[in-house]
This record gives sequence, C-alpha cells and structure tokens, in this order.
Amino acid sequence: MEDVRTHYAIKYPNRDVSDEITAPITYVTLTPAHLPQVHDLLRRTFWEGVNVDDALQYGPEKATIIATYKHLVVGCAFLSSPEETYITYLTVRAGWEQAQIATTMLYHLISRNPKKDITLHVSANNSAMLLYNRFGFKAEEFIVGFYADYLDPNARASKNAFRLRLRR
Repeated sequence: MEDVRTHYAIKYPNRDVSDEITAPITYVTLTPAHLPQVHDLLRRTFWEGVNVDDALQYGPEKATIIATYKHLVVGCAFLSSPEETYITYLTVRAGWEQAQIATTMLYHLISRNPKKDITLHVSANNSAMLLYNRFGFKAEEFIVGFYADYLDPNARASKNAFRLRLRR
C-alpha cells in the first residue's frame, strides 16, 4: 500500500493523501461472504477451477481458516474435512508473505484438530516445505507428476510432489 500511496502522491501532488487506518489481521472461519475473494485467491495461486463451496458443509469451524485485513482476504487454509485432516489448500495473497499469515493459519488448523495426523502434498520446489518442516511435518513419499494434470506446462512450480505428514 505504501507504493500505491507514494505513486498517488507523485501523480496528484495537490491532493491530500489520507492517512491509512491500520487494523489487525483476523483469523476466522469461512463464511459465504468470503467465497468470491477466496476463489479468486485460490485460482491465482493454484489453478482455474478451484472451488471450495463444499467447505461450508463439512465443519468449517475445524477445517477452514480465513485471514482478513479489514475486508480483504489475505490468506486461506482448508482441510478436506475434519475427519480426513488433509490440507487441500494453504495460500497467502501476494505481497503479504512476510506477515506470518501462513504460519498462523497452519497453527490454527493444527490446534483445531488435536490428536489427529495431518497430511498434505506440496510441490517439490515450493518454499512452503520449510514452513511445514518447522511444524514437524515429515516427507513420507515423493510422487513424480502429481500436479501434471493441474499445472500449466510452462509453470515454474514442479509437477512432482512430496506427501508430508504431521504425526500426532
């Protein structure tokens, strides 16, 4: 936002730039109002066609975490269901990576599902591996071509994946 404010001040030097009112990042359960922004964020991060509407039906209080700044969704994390405890998606909006949002969302998912193993797949060259390792996730399998059907052939992300598990 600071870049936007600076650009605005340069382009319109005679206009007043209002002070930004800061707010905390809040972590809440998915609601229908979040869905448009969540779908947009997931499609930008992963691939077209991502749809998490069904997350509202299977215990969103245990299986979903939405990070918001004011009314902007800045991160989201989803388990496939509270019974399966498989992390299907965990992402943070571009530009918010250094705000510890992913760490906080992962902490909430783990704490909301005590005494349950949690599994996920992560692209082999994804820096999120470091985050998962800090929480104690261990690689159990390497899968060649796991993301081949989803990723654009020219994508930088590896189509190979590790299956990770947090044993509880």
